[in-house]
Amino acid sequence: MKQLIHALYTAALLMLAQPSQAQDGNAALYGPVPPADAAFVRILNLSGETAEVLLSGKSRAQSVGAGRLGNFVFVEPGPRKISIGAHHQETDLPPHAALTLLFDGQNLRPILDSFSENPKKALVAFYNLTEQPLTLKTHDGRFTLIDNVAPLQASARPVNEIKISLAAFAGEQSLVGFDEAFLKKGRSYSYLVIPEAGGYRAMSLANALDAIE
Repeated sequence: MKQLIHALYTAALLMLAQPSQAQDGNAALYGPVPPADAAFVRILNLSGETAEVLLSGKSRAQSVGAGRLGNFVFVEPGPRKISIGAHHQETDLPPHAALTLLFDGQNLRPILDSFSENPKKALVAFYNLTEQPLTLKTHDGRFTLIDNVAPLQASARPVNEIKISLAAFAGEQSLVGFDEAFLKKGRSYSYLVIPEAGGYRAMSLANALDAIE
């Protein structure tokens, strides 16, 4: 199974790992497991307000705070409507697809997420939301992980399990650094560079799943 999907299934199974806790008033933490052919969607909310994201086929919306990257939500594959207020995106999701949608308050721009076939590796995805090509390197600039990502595009690479500190570079210039992280095999991670207030903001996190019915 492709690595990003494997990581998301793992997250869902972890929610079911301690069923006794659901009897202690935490039932909302334990949701359904994705079907084998599920597709996955998430929102990067670049607007200044909380986004209420509703996917067709789901009974309730997902709230994604201003400037935040939401967790993936799984849906059955096929034609889907994604709505944030009066803004809509129609898309046909194939099985095992994963999609990140950039929302700027007016438009939804899709970025197709990458996969790896190797569950023994960690998957690092690098999102360049600036207007210039960027490269993801080790913090000291000595080693390149993901080279020359075009503006408003993303690229990914599987890596060995490692504790590492990374930075985004424009040519030889370091633009912004990311917090040191331990990248675990079988998990996927997102690294983003976002323009903000005349400069750049770094965002990094381990991908996770919201089991919204």
